[in-house]
Amino acid sequence: MSRSSAVLVTGLLVVLILCMSMVAGCSDSSESDAVPTTTTAPQETENGGDGETAPSSVSAVHYTELMAFLPSATANWVEGEKTGMMMASGGQQWSWAEATYTQTTNPDVEVTVIIQDTAGMKEGYWAIWDTATMVETPEFSWKSTSVEGYPAWEFTDKIDEEYILYVGIDDRFIVYIDVANGKKDILTVFSNMIDYGGIAAL
Repeated sequence: MSRSSAVLVTGLLVVLILCMSMVAGCSDSSESDAVPTTTTAPQETENGGDGETAPSSVSAVHYTELMAFLPSATANWVEGEKTGMMMASGGQQWSWAEATYTQTTNPDVEVTVIIQDTAGMKEGYWAIWDTATMVETPEFSWKSTSVEGYPAWEFTDKIDEEYILYVGIDDRFIVYIDVANGKKDILTVFSNMIDYGGIAAL
């Protein structure tokens, strides 16, 4: 790998890790029975670094509505507790719902599914979406694709066998699927369990 390529790859990885840490921080601190509203500074600066959000007159749907679109566990998977949250920033709001699934035959294989309604703001996983660039290296790849007619990005970590899919729905909703310690076909299985049209109609 050339020096310039190494710098590019390192930069992209740093951006990815920082963005995922910000979004994961919201998820890890949530409680499924609570509906907290936050107006902290990190939420106002998550969208590209300048602290500004795109104007939006749309109210985010409640996280319980998003939960209804999370996949149901099958015989091969154990479903963890579903969680979600409503959040506010600068007079606008967004919401998300999440569930984690563990493979019964191999507990090391986990799938995380998150559905976000950003109500038109550049929040949450849209921050990662806006940094995605088509890249192919021996270690990882970013690939532009589509799922049921919706634009999508697919990230593959070839070393650690992690596969991530981001599906953007009408510049508002994002469906995020993360397969850890598994195979790429698992990503397809869970993606096929999502009702993208139903989410778009919310």
